[in-house]
Amino acid sequence: MLVAQLSDTHLLADAEASLFGHNTTRNLVAVLDALPPRVDVMVVTGDIAEDGAPDAYRRAKSLTAGRAQHRYFLAGNHDDPDAMRAVLGPTEPLRMVPIGEHWTLALVNSQWVGHEPGRVGDETLAQLRDVLGRVQAHVILCLHHPPASPCPNLACGMAEPGPLEEVIDSGPVRLVLSGHVHQQFDVTRRGVRFLGAPSTFRQLRHGGDPHYTDTREPPAAQLVELLDDGEAVRHIVRAR
Repeated sequence: MLVAQLSDTHLLADAEASLFGHNTTRNLVAVLDALPPRVDVMVVTGDIAEDGAPDAYRRAKSLTAGRAQHRYFLAGNHDDPDAMRAVLGPTEPLRMVPIGEHWTLALVNSQWVGHEPGRVGDETLAQLRDVLGRVQAHVILCLHHPPASPCPNLACGMAEPGPLEEVIDSGPVRLVLSGHVHQQFDVTRRGVRFLGAPSTFRQLRHGGDPHYTDTREPPAAQLVELLDDGEAVRHIVRAR
């Protein structure tokens, strides 16, 4: 089972426009061209649009069409929920999707409208806890904001990560895929592997003032091969 994670595309209404010296549409196309022609699952984990423009969501939808057997979009802090919903469909707080005999995909909306950090509401946490208690497969949980962030700034992660971490630790979650920080990372905590995706827009280094700087590394995505025993093989795919 091959999962491609794209994150933080930051597409603009104008496909020819640039953001901080990067053409986000061209960068996304370059990353897509570097991926395998077709994967089993593609998850776009938020900050799809920089300015919430419907045309940006339409472009994300068209550029990723046909690239995966199953494709899902999650909201990030930059996304406009109404525009995203109108173009890409419902943005439920939680969606559970079996993606084979051995794995289930948990899609969690961590968007906290009007705020940089993420948040998962009590009702969603309770629902997630309940459904994880009944899932027999390994679970790969996807969201925009990292529960385990490599950046110490509050804006880089979850406002209240503790309750979500408790739910993750107590169930069959094997992998957590996130974006937001524009920085790849791979950490294992209490048996759960947290994989942060690079950005198709630009990569950032955190720390200092301001708390991030552009590393000038190429746009990239994350490719995860899910194994039947709950393990995973991860590859970073960079634009050529």
